[in-house]
Amino acid sequence: MIKAVVVGACGKMGQEIIKGISKTDDIQLVGACDVQNVGKEIGELTGLKPLGVQVNDDLLSIIETAQPDVIIDFTHKEAAKKNITLALKQGIAVVVGTTGFSKEEMSEIDSLAQASSTGAFLAPNFSLGAVIMMKWARDAARYFSQAEIIEYHNDKKVDSPSGTAIATACAMRYTNSPICETVQMDNCSRGGQFYGVNIHSVRLKSLVAHQEVLFAGIGELLTIRHDSFSRESFIPGILLAVRKVKCLRGLKIGLENILD
Repeated sequence: MIKAVVVGACGKMGQEIIKGISKTDDIQLVGACDVQNVGKEIGELTGLKPLGVQVNDDLLSIIETAQPDVIIDFTHKEAAKKNITLALKQGIAVVVGTTGFSKEEMSEIDSLAQASSTGAFLAPNFSLGAVIMMKWARDAARYFSQAEIIEYHNDKKVDSPSGTAIATACAMRYTNSPICETVQMDNCSRGGQFYGVNIHSVRLKSLVAHQEVLFAGIGELLTIRHDSFSRESFIPGILLAVRKVKCLRGLKIGLENILD
């Protein structure tokens, strides 16, 4: 049995993760960390039967009491950095859905995980469909000289462009296509140019996670699109990462790298 703690447990994604865990036979929720609803029963907050887990805002206390195998973090960048550092120093594996980390920060996470012989897994997107979309975009970049990305998320999403959009542009760069060269931010328009690919970020209520990659050829346009209409679409990938991360050493990035 894998013992898991969800950090950001009272958020929309955290609650979906808890619902997903409750349907498994091999993962047990042993802790729920959040600054909201402290002391309340997380099962009842999530609309489930009582799970015997109260919300606690002290991650170290949860770790010392519950002795988890894996910490699942879906918070925001600054909180996640502290949570990841704390967990890895305790020798506890982490699965992270929080995005916005720099290369230097990811290198620090890798060093911490290596030092404690612990696994750390980070993914910009846990949807299988999104992973396939990124793969197709990487393949298509070999054949088209122009491309742009439009990503759509809920207006509550803090970072822009999204981690998925940046990862897609980065994957396209690896093909040595003329599309990919520089990185420029445009904070006013919530977009910018990453690896030579212009990214446009849309933030509107009612959206979940959506992305289009447009490729222009002579007299033609190829559009690759992925839509997540519900946060449930991320749960199979998250549970897969929870099951795989204990076998990792150091930081592994991207769901495609743990798929069988």
